[in-house]
Amino acid sequence: MSIILTLLIFTVIVVIHEAGHFFIAKKFGVLVEEFSVGMGPKLCGFKKGDTQYNIRILPLGGFCRMAEEVENRDDVISFNDTTPLQRILICAAGPIMNFVLAFIVLTAIALCSYMLTTDITAVNENSPAAEAGIQAGDIITAVDGHSVHSRNDFNFYTAQSNTERYVITVKRNGKKMNFAVTPRYDENEKRTLFGFSLDIKAPYFDVMDLDKSNMLEKDSIFQYISYGYFNMISIVKMTAYAFVELITSKIAITEMSGPIGITSAVGEVYNETVKVSGWAVLFSMLDLTALLSANLGVINLFPLPAIDGGRIVIAFIELITGKTVPKNIEGIIHFIGFALLMALGIYIAFNDVLKLI
Repeated sequence: MSIILTLLIFTVIVVIHEAGHFFIAKKFGVLVEEFSVGMGPKLCGFKKGDTQYNIRILPLGGFCRMAEEVENRDDVISFNDTTPLQRILICAAGPIMNFVLAFIVLTAIALCSYMLTTDITAVNENSPAAEAGIQAGDIITAVDGHSVHSRNDFNFYTAQSNTERYVITVKRNGKKMNFAVTPRYDENEKRTLFGFSLDIKAPYFDVMDLDKSNMLEKDSIFQYISYGYFNMISIVKMTAYAFVELITSKIAITEMSGPIGITSAVGEVYNETVKVSGWAVLFSMLDLTALLSANLGVINLFPLPAIDGGRIVIAFIELITGKTVPKNIEGIIHFIGFALLMALGIYIAFNDVLKLI
C-alpha cells in the first residue's frame, strides 16, 4: 500500500508541476508536442491540435515536452524562440503550481481539522512567560524578529535558535510589545516550556467528529483559508532553510530522503492512521502531498543546472545582458547538472536502503 500511495502522491505533484509549464507555454504560443501522465510505454492517449496527450504505463509522475525547433510555421514557436522573460515565466510556472497545490490542500485540511493559532489563552502562574510579562489575550506575532503567522512558524523559530532566551513579540490591544523569555525544562513533559497555552479553533467542517463535546469555537472561513496559506509559506521557508543548510554543510546529505525513504515514511503514516479511520488516512496523505509539493516547488527554484531554477538564471542573464547564451554551452551546463543530480539521487537511495536495514 505504501508504494501505491507514494506513486500516487508523486504522480499528482509532478503532473501539477508539468501542467504549470504546459499552460504558460501554450499561452505564449509554444508548440507543446506531448503532455503525458506517467512514464514508460504509452497506455492510451489522443491528439488535440499539435499536442499528443498520453497516459503511460508507469505511474511515475509525467512530463511536458516542448518543441526545441519549429520550421515553416507562423502560428507556433519553439521554446528556444521565446523571449528571456517568457522562458522565466514558463519555467517558474511549474514550481508556482506546486505552491498553489500545497495551499489548496492545506486549506482543505485546515477546514476539516483543528486550527492551531498563536493567540495566548492562558499563562501559567510563576512560569517564564508570566515572569516576563506576557498575558492571556496576547497574540504572538514574532520570535527574535522573525514574523510568526502560524503555530508552525513559532515552533520552527524556537527550535532553530541556539539561544536560551527568546524575544517574543506580541500584539496587545493593537500595540506590539517585546518580551524576553527564557523557557524552563519540565521534568514531567520532558521538554522546555514557556508556560502559556495557545488557542485551538474547532474544525469548520467537522467530518472526523473531532470536536465531539462542542467545547471549541469556530473561526471565520477566511481565517481557515489564511491558516492554510501561512502553513504553506511556513513549509516553503523551512524547506529553503534546510536546503541552504545542506549546501553550506550544516546538514549532512545522509539526512536527506529520496523516493525509498519517502515510501517508508508514507508506509509508517498509513499504518498509524489506518487504525483511526479512513478520514485520518486521507488527511494524513493530503498533508504529505502538500509537504512534498511545496518541497518540489522550492527545490526547483534553486539556481542549479538541469532544473527550473538553473534555466531561470540563464534566461535572467540573457534578459539583463541582452545577449543569448549559446545553446551548446547551455546544453553542456544542464547535462553536467543532470549527471550530478543523478549521482546524488543514487547516493541518497543507497543511504535510504541502509536506514531500512
